[in-house]
Amino acid sequence: RARPTPMNPLRRRIRLEAAQLAGAYPGLRIADDDSWIIIPEFRLPAGWEPTRTTVLVVVPVTYPESAPDGFFLGSRLQRHDHSGLGGLGGLGGLVDPGHYFHGFNNPYADLGYVWYCLEDPYRRWNPRLDSLLTFVEAIRTYLGTAD
Repeated sequence: RARPTPMNPLRRRIRLEAAQLAGAYPGLRIADDDSWIIIPEFRLPAGWEPTRTTVLVVVPVTYPESAPDGFFLGSRLQRHDHSGLGGLGGLGGLVDPGHYFHGFNNPYADLGYVWYCLEDPYRRWNPRLDSLLTFVEAIRTYLGTAD
């Protein structure tokens, strides 16, 4: 009888973090090779239409030393225009959000995803303190304040 192959520490960490996220995001799926996680029905902050989407996070091969450098969102998202240019009192129509790249080299475009760049210009990622959990929380915070 063959013994199962032990999981290396990196895969164990990714699986543990995905399991912790699954508590808050039912339906979360992880690739068999731990290269991505999908969060369906991700509730977006106020100002987005529709109000929920799917989030796809690709785990970099250098994880956890490096954070993911962005994520993928459903391709039909828009934000309310608060610039004052699009309508009454700055609450105009819907616009494509910034940092939301339809034309980016996107291997998931055929699956309905668009790249959303989440930059960390100050290199605040700390592999001892940060995780996929803090990254997903950064997504929620960033989507609520960006643009």
